[in-house]
Formats: sequence, structure tokens, C-alpha cells
Amino acid sequence: MSTPVVTNKWAGIFDCGTCRRKRLMGDEFSKKALERHRRDGAALKCKTCVADAEQAERTKAAAKRASSNTGVNMSETNETRACTGTCGKTLPQSSYNRNQWSKGDGKSRCRECVERAVERESANQKNSNDDKIMAARKKVEDIKKTGNTVKLVAAESELAALEAEKVTGLKPVKLSAGRG
Repeated sequence: MSTPVVTNKWAGIFDCGTCRRKRLMGDEFSKKALERHRRDGAALKCKTCVADAEQAERTKAAAKRASSNTGVNMSETNETRACTGTCGKTLPQSSYNRNQWSKGDGKSRCRECVERAVERESANQKNSNDDKIMAARKKVEDIKKTGNTVKLVAAESELAALEAEKVTGLKPVKLSAGRG
């Protein structure tokens, strides 16, 4: 049996066009960006650079909003709505972005709730992929104890597919059984 592969040493073939980091794995980029890169050869932008750009845009919008309240009617600034996010507070219109405010009462979330949800979602996505790999590794170890080679090969191929997806960003293609 060969020695196990150390996955924390793997290097990908992708480069970020913004921060200029080289040899990044596929999980450093969004699925859409990888598809666009494969189809058109478009420059890639890693998830870290995208998050930094989004944060800079939010900060810039907050500064602009704070510095100029001109052009806003007083009736709009006095209007309040209950946030349907995690805070549940009744907040003025200035606490919502335009998109959330336009959703109407009972459906809109304040800026802070939206930002927390985005952060939670990205953390869950990363943890989900790592948890799948850890579960597959545990499954391989459990099957090794039973000695069933057919199940062991299936479990190792599942683990290899998950690790390859992390590196390349490509999901495995399942071929049909038999002809036809």
C-alpha cells in the first residue's frame, strides 16, 4: 500500500489576478469564476479579494450615506420597519439598503443582519467542504478495519473525488453503468 497523500501541501494551478497569489487551489475561487475562466480564459479573482472588495464597497457606501443625507425626504427617514433578520429590531429606513427596503414589511433585513448572514454562509460553506473530507477519511478508516476491499475501494474513490474537487474546483463526473 502506498503512503497517504498530505493534502495541506498540494498546490493548484490557478493564479489570482488581483492579489497576484500563485498556485492556488480551486476552492479559493467561486464556481462561477472557474467556469468563466475555463470557458473564456477570463482572469480569476480569489474569494479573499472578492470579500475585500465587497467590504470596501460597503464601507464606502456607509461613509457616503453618513456624509450626505441630502436628497432624502424627511418622510423616508422617519419611516421604520421591523427587521426580519436575527436582531428583530424596529429600525429606520437608513438602517436598510435599498434592495432590502424595497422587499417590503415582513421581508426586509437590516444591513447588520445581511452582513452577518453573508459571513455565516461563507463560513458554513468552507466548513461543509472540510467536514465532507473528514467524514470520508473516517469512513475509509472504518472500512479498513472491516477488511471489505470492495467497500474500501469505493470509499477511497469518494475521498479522492472530494480532495480532487478541492484542488481543481471540478466536481467528479459519474459515468453510467453499462451500455446504452
